[in-house]
Amino acid sequence: MAELFTLDEAAAIAEVAPDTLRTALEKRAVTPSRKEKRGKAVRYHFSVDDVLFLLVLTEFPFPLTKEDKDSLAKVLARGNKTARRWMADGPDIVFHSGEMKISVQCKPFREIVDRNVAAFRWGKERIVSSPDILGGEPVFRGTRIPLKHVAALFRKNIPEEEIAEDFPSLDTRDFAYARLVARLANPAGRPRKRLRIERVSEIPR
Repeated sequence: MAELFTLDEAAAIAEVAPDTLRTALEKRAVTPSRKEKRGKAVRYHFSVDDVLFLLVLTEFPFPLTKEDKDSLAKVLARGNKTARRWMADGPDIVFHSGEMKISVQCKPFREIVDRNVAAFRWGKERIVSSPDILGGEPVFRGTRIPLKHVAALFRKNIPEEEIAEDFPSLDTRDFAYARLVARLANPAGRPRKRLRIERVSEIPR
């Protein structure tokens, strides 16, 4: 079964605010891989490719029509080679608009998603909870260091180097997961624009 993430987890992995993802859902700009209703509550589940699509969509520098968003999702999240004005080009994607062809470099976003998914998987194995340790508070395996304490330090923007000095038994993977948890508890907001777009060709009129 494909790995799926909750709304808050998907937002944290994409490094966007949960409200950004909720707004995208309300506008039907993002379609989750699975949706389930429990009473009056609706729970959404997102794949890794859904998260990549969300990240690219939120970074896109100009408005896209509903059709273009749906087509972009087919290429980035559904595995299509081409869809309407979009086509896959290795790790990147190309957008055709009239006589203009625009190349969108997706490698940095794939790296962000891959890095955060790896941190998420590490944390699922690394964090444990036992009634005998701090009353069941989730801690890093083999330590008495509470996860929420380290995450709180990241939310205060304390540099990782300083945190590492206080907790030498933790490594970079532990800190990567704590940083991810910090985003879960504290919406990240809209990140600095990182999308690289290159105009490939334009035919003079």
